[in-house]
Amino acid sequence: MNVKDFSGWTPIRIYRENASLMVDWGYLGTRRFVKPFFNQTVEECVHHPADTLFRHQTPIDQLGEIMSSQPGVPPTGFIFHMSRCGSTLISQMLAAVPENIVLSEPAPLDTILRAHFQNPQITEEQRVRWLQWLVGTWAWRRQPAEKNLFIKFDSWHTLFLPVIQRAFPGVPWIFVYREPLEVIVSQARRRGAHVIPGALEPQLFGWEPAMTAQMSLLEYGARVLAGICGAALTHIQAGNGKLVNYRQLPDSIWPALMDYWQLKFSPDAQACMMAAARMDARNPTLSFQPDSQAKIATATPELRALTHQWLDDIYQQLEAWRRRRGFAGQQGG
Repeated sequence: MNVKDFSGWTPIRIYRENASLMVDWGYLGTRRFVKPFFNQTVEECVHHPADTLFRHQTPIDQLGEIMSSQPGVPPTGFIFHMSRCGSTLISQMLAAVPENIVLSEPAPLDTILRAHFQNPQITEEQRVRWLQWLVGTWAWRRQPAEKNLFIKFDSWHTLFLPVIQRAFPGVPWIFVYREPLEVIVSQARRRGAHVIPGALEPQLFGWEPAMTAQMSLLEYGARVLAGICGAALTHIQAGNGKLVNYRQLPDSIWPALMDYWQLKFSPDAQACMMAAARMDARNPTLSFQPDSQAKIATATPELRALTHQWLDDIYQQLEAWRRRRGFAGQQGG
């Protein structure tokens, strides 16, 4: 298939076929990524008649040629996070204005970042190149107003920051985090895949596979969260990125965050973003309801003990660094 045929299409999945990686393309047309998560937009586009009739698959090594066939928007900013801490709120606020392309936890990125676990022959050089090509195709303009590109990564992608920064040097990034007891209560209520043993490779956290069998489900989740926060602190202390505490969202941090990403929006656009902040980020049909106190009140003694053992210290280190090196005047408590 000629590269000119890819207008309106976007990579929605990367999968293994024999020893090679393949790209599955879905028809997006002029549709924007405005849903809370990438996969929700993908679910809509795969039901489009054009997608059903003319579905495309290509080898991943063709992505470079395909990507270069159309101009794209260079990355403006990256969002890393602890999970359940306000990162979706940020991405939804950004997605509320037509100037922004916002990709929220796109699964194909994860496939590339972890590809070497499935095939040790895949080099970091290949993963860097694939990341650049993949993001380059997502950066194609589908609306005339689009000029900024943001990616909210999955929470465990914080551990891949060196590879991501090598692929996209100089792109400003933030790490969003929250009082750990609130996060661990949220995960205990409804677990994300990353806090379930077996979903991620133990090597990501420096563990031998047998170690996970010795952990309770709750301990495993607490230690995964601690590993994510520890990786963020390491890279922040190296002079990269900025920290954002959930308590700063949205009003107290937003002007400083826009300055950090070198963005200027019209008053109408700013009003749209603040209107988005008043809605539930994961279910925008509902109004946002604060839940911090309720989460703390329902924390069990076991969750409190695990939080104290694995997360309190790293949280305090993040807070200390944020207060010293964070956004000026944006203390968040």
